[in-house]
Amino acid sequence: MKRFSFNRLWLMLRWLVSVNRVWLLGMTVGFAFAVFMIQLLIFVLSPSEDVISYLFNCAGFGDFMIPILMAVLVCSLFSNYTSIGSKQQRGTFLMIPATNLEKFLAVVIYVTVVCGLCAIVGYVLGDCLRMACLWMWGQVSADPELSAGMVYNYNGADRTYCLWSSTVPWVFGRLTPYLITVWSSGIYWDWLMWARFIHDMLLAIWIHSFFTLGGTLLRKYSFVITGVVWLAIVLLFLGFLQHFNLSVFIKEWFVDHYEYTTVGSMAYVLMVVLPLFSCFNYWASFRIFKGFQLITNKWTNYDLFKR
Repeated sequence: MKRFSFNRLWLMLRWLVSVNRVWLLGMTVGFAFAVFMIQLLIFVLSPSEDVISYLFNCAGFGDFMIPILMAVLVCSLFSNYTSIGSKQQRGTFLMIPATNLEKFLAVVIYVTVVCGLCAIVGYVLGDCLRMACLWMWGQVSADPELSAGMVYNYNGADRTYCLWSSTVPWVFGRLTPYLITVWSSGIYWDWLMWARFIHDMLLAIWIHSFFTLGGTLLRKYSFVITGVVWLAIVLLFLGFLQHFNLSVFIKEWFVDHYEYTTVGSMAYVLMVVLPLFSCFNYWASFRIFKGFQLITNKWTNYDLFKR
């Protein structure tokens, strides 16, 4: 088979979901329980905070944990949770009648889309458990503030937040701010908004491609090693910007506040460089995948000195 087939790609994806359905269920339930416990812990450790501060802290935890979990999943492409980690699993996977590209794309879609959706469902379930728990606690509590649900009116009558209010809109509103902008005002943006959107999308794709490359190349401690290298690159880039007094988006200051923001020269550079780096990372990941064998190096999936 040399031709790419979307039908075989779909069958490969179904196979991955089928053989890993127990793991997917366990990850969803485990993440939901972790979200539930941490949100309750935040409530116990900060009982004097108002409702808005509490919900903001819970949403901040979601903003941090969901991207971290996604990075861990993407960086563990070829491990036991994708049923490709052991020698026997790898042999079964390599023997499936599909092209290398179909297998590679199926795994990438599985860890990015399917596992990502499970992570989102886990967060929503954990948040719902916290809402139900605090609602029942407030109904039976002798504390008048808890019995009233610690109601906090935001801007008078705009919206009322209680302890059992959901943090899901806050989390996904901050993770996907452009969707809210499009929903509220359409896509009639100025160039600054389009530049920010293009920059953020290209940056997200580059991060995904970088962790995909790390997960494809490394067998042990892939997330730790890839994360350290990625952090070093980011720090070096920020140091480069500071040393040469460059900015991606330039804020025009007036006395003690800024008046407006303009698109800096580095934004245009990143719009060109990031797609090139992303394409290289995906290409290198696929090349490494094509060289997969049953017996590999202890630390890597590819012999770097192979000639």
